[in-house]
Amino acid sequence: MKKLLKFCSVLLAACICISIAPVHAKAGAGLSFKAKVTGTERSIKVKKITYEGEISKRFIEGAKGVLSELEVDFLTDVLWDYSAKITSVKDNKGKTYRGYLMDKDDDGCDIVISNMKHGRTYTIAINGIKQKFANNFGKLTLKVKIPKQKAASKNIRVSKVSVDDSYGEVEVEFASKVVWKYNSKIVSVKDNKGKSYKGYLTDKDDDECEIYIENMKSGRTYKIKISGVKVRGTSSFKTVTITAKAPAHRHNLTIKKVEYDEDYDDGRMEYTVSFDFNKDISYTNESYVIIRGLDGKAYSSETSYVEWDDDECEVHLSEGLAIGQKYTYEIVNVKSVQADKYETVKGSFTAYYD
Repeated sequence: MKKLLKFCSVLLAACICISIAPVHAKAGAGLSFKAKVTGTERSIKVKKITYEGEISKRFIEGAKGVLSELEVDFLTDVLWDYSAKITSVKDNKGKTYRGYLMDKDDDGCDIVISNMKHGRTYTIAINGIKQKFANNFGKLTLKVKIPKQKAASKNIRVSKVSVDDSYGEVEVEFASKVVWKYNSKIVSVKDNKGKSYKGYLTDKDDDECEIYIENMKSGRTYKIKISGVKVRGTSSFKTVTITAKAPAHRHNLTIKKVEYDEDYDDGRMEYTVSFDFNKDISYTNESYVIIRGLDGKAYSSETSYVEWDDDECEVHLSEGLAIGQKYTYEIVNVKSVQADKYETVKGSFTAYYD
């Protein structure tokens, strides 16, 4: 019994020592670390520290140099003082670095360090943190070893390009993590016929981007040059060329349905013919509709009143049509919204009441 009590006492003492000793464990991306808290009565346990690699400085106003991010996950809930910040960052060779405290939460935070070097151990001091139920804010000191990294390929490789020519959007997915310069932009956009276009970077992420191209044409291949991007872990920004092919579409217009209607309105008869197109259409001030009988008589002309809609038009006639008789039509200067050229759509119909 005495031996059992002695064993339990030793085990309890060991547990207490573990709870107050600095954490020393392997964490994500091969990182090892120690954590120590001073100036507050309750300890803070760190679960893991992950090296997230380089990030774009556009997220931190006034930041300088190449920025690298560490993600810290706590095992215990914490609270932050409003003035919490990183007070110092030093490596094992005595060099000091700029540090930024980001995304403070009750179970973690992000640490961003400028011009971090691999293969060194960093001591990072953070003021203004405490365990959730502690009375006083204290200082958390992290000692983190950043292992040497394999040299990253300097070439920016693209894994996927998606094109939606209806909206002029190109989505690019990169094969590796990338970093964007604050002034990165679309340098040029040209299609396979040599025509130039205006292009804009509408969204940038660490592994993809979105591009908008004005007046994109279907069926054409675009060469898009983007400046100010590099593979994460490399030193210099580059200009990358993206090849994007807009899918080809058949833009020829046809008439799906023709309707004839006679209606007595406001003391007079009105005669209209409605044309339903197979696609959404574009028209101009010079667009018009001519309707003729088989004898050549015109019931509408270039000056007849036409109401245009997204995918239809309604022609107001000078007089009524004969029910059961066949008529021809010419709809001039129309095109589908994605087509390059305006055209004339011709055909015939038989006048019936709908």
